[in-house]
Amino acid sequence: MTLLISCGTPPAPITPPTTPPPAPAAPVTDQVTNRQVEFGYTTEQRITQPFTGNWKVVTVPPWLQVSKNSATTLDLTLRAHRRAVEAHTLTEPVVRGDIVVSWTSKDGVRSGSTTWPVTMTMYEVNGQLAPPATNGRDTATNRWTNSSTPEPSNEYIVTYRSSQARDQFARSLRHSADLSDAWSETSAQIELLGPRRALLRTTQAGTLQGLRAHPDVLSVQPNAFMSALETHTPVEPDDQYYPNQWAPRLLGYPAVWRDMTTTPYQRDVVIAVLDTGVRYDHPDLRGALIDAAGGALDLVPRERSDDENGVDSDPTDPDYFGRTGGSHGTHVTGIIAARWGTFSPPCTTCSASGVAGAVYTAPVRVLPIRVIDATGTTTVATTLNGVRYAAGLPVEIEGHTFVNPTPAQVINLSLGGSMSAAAAAPLCEAITEVKRKGVLVFAAAGNTGTPTVHYPAACEDAVAVAAVTLSPSGAPQHAAYSSTFPQVRLSAPGGAGSAAQWNGSTLNGTPFPDDVISTSWDYARDQPNYAGASGTSQATPQVSALVALMLSKGVTRSADDTLARLEATATDVGRVGRDELFGVGMINPAAALGAPAVTHRFGFHVYADDGQTYTVRQRGLSFGAFLPEGNYTLRYGHDSNGNAVYGERGEEIATRSFSLGINQSVVQLGKLICLPAAHQCQ
Repeated sequence: MTLLISCGTPPAPITPPTTPPPAPAAPVTDQVTNRQVEFGYTTEQRITQPFTGNWKVVTVPPWLQVSKNSATTLDLTLRAHRRAVEAHTLTEPVVRGDIVVSWTSKDGVRSGSTTWPVTMTMYEVNGQLAPPATNGRDTATNRWTNSSTPEPSNEYIVTYRSSQARDQFARSLRHSADLSDAWSETSAQIELLGPRRALLRTTQAGTLQGLRAHPDVLSVQPNAFMSALETHTPVEPDDQYYPNQWAPRLLGYPAVWRDMTTTPYQRDVVIAVLDTGVRYDHPDLRGALIDAAGGALDLVPRERSDDENGVDSDPTDPDYFGRTGGSHGTHVTGIIAARWGTFSPPCTTCSASGVAGAVYTAPVRVLPIRVIDATGTTTVATTLNGVRYAAGLPVEIEGHTFVNPTPAQVINLSLGGSMSAAAAAPLCEAITEVKRKGVLVFAAAGNTGTPTVHYPAACEDAVAVAAVTLSPSGAPQHAAYSSTFPQVRLSAPGGAGSAAQWNGSTLNGTPFPDDVISTSWDYARDQPNYAGASGTSQATPQVSALVALMLSKGVTRSADDTLARLEATATDVGRVGRDELFGVGMINPAAALGAPAVTHRFGFHVYADDGQTYTVRQRGLSFGAFLPEGNYTLRYGHDSNGNAVYGERGEEIATRSFSLGINQSVVQLGKLICLPAAHQCQ
């Protein structure tokens, strides 16, 4: 008993451990059940459901990728791609869609379809506008660039308590003990401004300190500069298809054409278009083309010739039995030089006015040199002969020497191909040769949409031109087909290459796609017509035309300073600085030519580093955008040339860069300082 008491309560008998009962198996169903799929800010989900029958996904949103993981059970992985959401639909933070799964039970008796609603949250940037700082700039984070408004000078507006105080103060300036001893006629000057104010010019800090401390002085403020808000009426043609010509408007040409009505563009300039030839009988090109006497030439050799003439002085894009389609060379030429106004239509169904070329009234003519046959093919040898001939250098072909009597200052090459640098070397050497002679060569970058290098665009002394097109926001964005490689130097409107219709125009009651419309030829009917096309072939003549106008106006004189100004005035789009999508940016004719302002609008654009552009919504002083993951630049500023692209060269602009993604789903930019003339901030 004593032992038992000292040992305490006897231990409970030991029992073997018990195994917990297995969890009930998920019920196996013979139909696909309903569910809600919510991604939130994530990008991937896996969905599983026991199922004994057959099933397949028949419908998914365009921004969703579905992968089937098993053939015996319902098991799939969903991946959301925010970049696949069409930019113009991003008006709300949540994107919605449906996944539809069709199914049949194992015994084949039951079947049907089940719809899974699916949602995904876009990333977001937002902020507010604040009134300008006192000095018109936020030097910490928001300093403008490209502003034409200078800093305040050493002039100050002094406001006195009364006109008597002002007069008395002015008389006693030299003897006042409150002022700096450095005061003298040479160190400061004063002018009267109305009853109680005076304009003081001085560089003496002591003078300003004394003025601010004087009991008769209410304030001393810098005499800040303001930019002129005068605008001029833009000039636009009334040609039949001009409403479909979104490219000149995107480039701000109505401001340029307004400038041409008051400023002389009087120097003769020749652009050589090396292409398939041109239709001299197109009425919209009458007077714009140099003929055989002036040096027009067909360099397509006899073995590849489809006009059976070989090399001769007629670069007409030929007709031949069974030919269909249009004339590439005529299309390129019309972008540059199609004449404004009406003409006698050559047929009952033909247009009497057509389209309007960029050069308007400037004395710019096109020298057609045919190097491409009607199948769209040329060679390095033929093209290099064309380049040298266009610049006025002698070329020898089939025992004959040809010298161009009207040398070109600009050469347009809307052609090219993928080849090795060694294969392209002879052509590149010819381009270098004519560059040394002062001739600029512009070449299409190519339409592969890849980094594949194209020649002659990649030649060291050629200027490679990429293509932009419209975005839902109206700002330029990279055209998906436009090739991307380090030598890309500039970009210009080339069209969408798809059925995109952001230009807002119609043709014969149907929305017109974002193609570049220009002169062409209907070979089936053997008559002139007009056609839309997209490509870097269409972008390149936009640059050639601008260079011709720069030379014609005389804002530049040589090849080097022309190219330097062309690049310095280009609109930086995409990521900040030069890149392989846009080069240094999209050409800006109004800035390059110094055209006067035609508007003073204010707005925003968001540019992604991948070349896409997004719309910024604005309500009062608040702004924001719903975006996919990526790196971005917000640009906000003024539009003075009427092209709805804000903050181009010569226009006030401020920028902010930011990134969005799963780890940074919302970016608050805070308060951005308004530009000085932004009425939205008042």
